[in-house]
Amino acid sequence: MSAPAASPLGLLLSDQVDGAYGARLDAVAAERGVALRRLPLSQAAGTLDQIDLAFFSRDLYEGSSLRKPGVLSDLFFRVADAAPRLRWLHVFSSGVDLPQYGPALQRGVRVTGSTGVTAIPIAQSAVAAILAQSRGFDHWLAAQARREWAPLTGAQRPRELQQLRVVVVGAGAIGSEIGRLLKALGLHVTVVRRSATPTPPFDRTIALAQLDEVLGSCDWLVLAVPLTEATKGLLDARRLALLPPSARIANVGRGELVDEQALCDALQAGRLRGAYLDTFVEEPLPQRSPLWELPNVWITPHNCAASQGHEERVVGSFIENFRRWLG
Repeated sequence: MSAPAASPLGLLLSDQVDGAYGARLDAVAAERGVALRRLPLSQAAGTLDQIDLAFFSRDLYEGSSLRKPGVLSDLFFRVADAAPRLRWLHVFSSGVDLPQYGPALQRGVRVTGSTGVTAIPIAQSAVAAILAQSRGFDHWLAAQARREWAPLTGAQRPRELQQLRVVVVGAGAIGSEIGRLLKALGLHVTVVRRSATPTPPFDRTIALAQLDEVLGSCDWLVLAVPLTEATKGLLDARRLALLPPSARIANVGRGELVDEQALCDALQAGRLRGAYLDTFVEEPLPQRSPLWELPNVWITPHNCAASQGHEERVVGSFIENFRRWLG
């Protein structure tokens, strides 16, 4: 990152972060001999020409969805996009693919994400769903809702975890943590990444071009990869047909990784056993979507990263990058 100017640096941030972490940010700037001018969002409208950097924290995203900003998010980006001196924008999300980030990127502002801060809670949520569905909790919870005593017997009994084969697409922070947890529980884990370079502690590493080769023998296909031109529509009707009817999928990446209509068709026809979905093509998921009605689908509202430790990690990511930016 480029070195900051000698004049006081103007930082656009939320009122919440300013109140909770302002002194800590001042101390980081003081370590580098730099004067920091904190500009809380509620007071920033008249200081557009003083903003050099901006921090889009998680609290500002409340009430937003992937393609529809909430009140605070909308206000933040109206201010940031109008700031003529803005040079750096740090965001709470791991990726920088939200539409609101577009104007800053287009005018050459450096945009950095909080890579890895959501890996732990997202992985824990994904693994919880995988374990619960694999061990029959979908059956037991449905029976409980009917007040029905319905033990799993005979061929209905679930397999033990060490008998299951999982394919994790994506070897970034999230995919690696999912694979690590599943491997520790005894599952066979194949990780899919750009190259087939072996990646401990997983049982097998393959390149994305080899994905079709492993679909026929997997019990869970986990999507934890960013949305790019190469991954958009990755799980289409053709690839869904390669999965055995006993397989399930988990998507904690982006909705556009999956052909949702083809997925619904496969689930409704019994060509796929189940799914855990946290992300969708359209968010919030429309009430008309058949996914809501499918008993073999578990849905979380793009919320599997929810964690009481999340905000602290996001601020920590910003502070770490702030130190680098100051040089």
